[in-house]
Amino acid sequence: MKFILTSCADKAAAKALAKKLVKAKFAACVSVFKANSVYFWDGEIKDEKERVLLIKTAVKFKKIAKFIARHHDYELPEIVAFKADKASKKYKKWIKKESK
Repeated sequence: MKFILTSCADKAAAKALAKKLVKAKFAACVSVFKANSVYFWDGEIKDEKERVLLIKTAVKFKKIAKFIARHHDYELPEIVAFKADKASKKYKKWIKKESK
């Protein structure tokens, strides 16, 4: 089981991507959070409101990263993953069942 992070420009884009991920079985669940991001892009510092998606999945990173990139609204989307060190057996089983 792993978590994948990405961010979108607004609520509508985040919800659309989250629904696509769940419908395609790339994620068992996607949580969406409000965020403010400060970053360097095109030669200047940006300060933007975004939505961060926390994607819970058992799908291989390469496969889900391609899907996210294909359906994302950013030119260069953040797509990073980390493994869950511990999780309840029932929750892990549910994640595996719902994301293939």
